[in-house]
Amino acid sequence: MNALKWVKIWFLLALAIPFVGLFNYIVDPYGFNKLIVIDKFNSIKESNAGFTIKYKMPQLANNEWSNIMLGSSKIGVMDNHVVDRYLGGKTFNMDQPTPVMPIQFDAFMYAVHYNNVKNLVFAIDFLSFNKNLKLNKDYVELKEKVRAFERFSNIDLYLNTDTLKKSIEVIRKNFSGTAGKKLHFYPNGMREYADYIEAYKNGTFNLQKNIKKHLKLYFDPKKGIYSNYEYSDDFMKLVKKIVEYCKTNDINLYVYISPFYVEHFYAIKEAGLLDEFEHFKRELVKITDYLDFTGANSITTDKNNYWDSSHLRIGKTKIVMAKLFRDPSFKGYEDFGVFVTPENIETHLKEQRRQYKKIDLDKILN
Repeated sequence: MNALKWVKIWFLLALAIPFVGLFNYIVDPYGFNKLIVIDKFNSIKESNAGFTIKYKMPQLANNEWSNIMLGSSKIGVMDNHVVDRYLGGKTFNMDQPTPVMPIQFDAFMYAVHYNNVKNLVFAIDFLSFNKNLKLNKDYVELKEKVRAFERFSNIDLYLNTDTLKKSIEVIRKNFSGTAGKKLHFYPNGMREYADYIEAYKNGTFNLQKNIKKHLKLYFDPKKGIYSNYEYSDDFMKLVKKIVEYCKTNDINLYVYISPFYVEHFYAIKEAGLLDEFEHFKRELVKITDYLDFTGANSITTDKNNYWDSSHLRIGKTKIVMAKLFRDPSFKGYEDFGVFVTPENIETHLKEQRRQYKKIDLDKILN
């Protein structure tokens, strides 16, 4: 009798698992396949940003990308199509929500394994060199597969109860009209702050509040992303490996440091990170020349160019890329971006120190 009971249970499970998988595949709560999109059913999805590796690696393995944009979320908000127009071909945006250099290095090697990459646009982020920054769960689980250049399947994502719960939640929220748009990645890797855009259109987006919220997210002394910052020479060596790979394999390399809002720039000093910030820039220029967009300039002092303290709005991509690719037809914003070489690094850092203004970071954080 007990044996028969277990046979029935396993039989029901065998029937249920494919049904769950099909149901999750149709609802597609994270927007992985977008096979069926129905209003008031599943048109507004959950964010897929928690599955960066699972979502982006299959796109990279399609062997269709000639340009790679590499870096943290600060390059993720840049428009791939602007890069397409400058460099030709198709561009993939390999930004990472947790931008530690080992993740970026592995992602780059995975990209060049499957694609005939001609150009690399590399946005270097000071944050990426913190050896104490926690790695995102998605990467920790899958890094060995990435390093072995394995192809990724998302079948397991559909065949689990966590996704089933999300599917049910997506349907409920869409049907009730309570679903709000979330941050998501496009198939070309670019990220869109759909939640910010929706709030902006509705007149409910509070920019100053969002800037302060993100300054706290970065600089809170106990839980902030910059808290317990410890610069890693080993991480900078990974940058050197990428630069050397590009030289050896005739990949054109364009390197820059992303521009964060000027209060974020000031907060670096107030948080006691100025020495590490300058050391990072000195070490980087030993490996490659770069364009430094940080500091106080005509872009960074206007908060309306940003969504928060560090992410530019997509409309500013043209300015960044025109400067990076030295577009002779582009005029204006002469103070935005300094081309840094070993010969002018100290002069540049001295000038940036003169730009600093004291802010009450404690008041902002509290």
